Amino acid sequence: MLLAIDIDNRTTDFGVFDQDKLVDKFSITTDRNRSVVEIKLMIKLILMDKNIELSDIHEIIISNVVPELSSSYEMIGRELIGKKPIFISAGVKTGLNIKCESPREVGSDRIIKAVAATRKYTGNIIIVSASSITTVDYINAKKEFLGGLILPGINLLQDSLVRGSAKLPHVELKKPDGIVGKNTEKAIQAGLFFAYKKAVLGIIDEIVEGYSLNKKDTNILITGPYAHLLDLSKYDLIRDDDLGIYGLKIIYDLNKKKAS
Repeated sequence: MLLAIDIDNRTTDFGVFDQDKLVDKFSITTDRNRSVVEIKLMIKLILMDKNIELSDIHEIIISNVVPELSSSYEMIGRELIGKKPIFISAGVKTGLNIKCESPREVGSDRIIKAVAATRKYTGNIIIVSASSITTVDYINAKKEFLGGLILPGINLLQDSLVRGSAKLPHVELKKPDGIVGKNTEKAIQAGLFFAYKKAVLGIIDEIVEGYSLNKKDTNILITGPYAHLLDLSKYDLIRDDDLGIYGLKIIYDLNKKKAS
């Protein structure tokens, strides 16, 4: 079995593959302060709860955008399977045709999602990864990764709002009942929701118009913990929360073939 791990700034997603089948998945909150012992214990207990034998996992592949956790997960990987896990980094074959000025600067989180998207979908592809750090990437119909945009997630918008004020509280991040909030809490919810939604919608509009895309031939994929807030009636959205872990599986298979 293969354990695929996608470490994001907000959440860490795990997928367990038996051959080509995703047999189970789970997520934990990304916490830079957790010790190796804590993380390893959490993984073991969750796998045990899902009736997955640790001894059946022979390979681990990891995408990580939190540098402080690299050594922790390398150590965890060695302790779980007795060898160093594969990290998405320079030298690892991805099969993705990156048309950026510095391909090595593109985050592994964006790469693994793009790899899965180009395998699963045809035509033009726009990927919105709605997390603490939100990314919007464009892949053309020739499967060329042309780049994208990076912006704060809705939770970071809220954090900056609270830090910049003396009295405004943190609120539940959710879709409001209407455009105008009737009290302070609802006004904050509406402001955050519509600011985030309209920002993402505006970015998609600019990509569609800037590259003269036909909406019918363009797949707009949304993923991440805040994807449920992106109800963009102007476009047909495809919710695909497993893009990252499937991208890791595809990259693992590519490098396995390369090694053999």
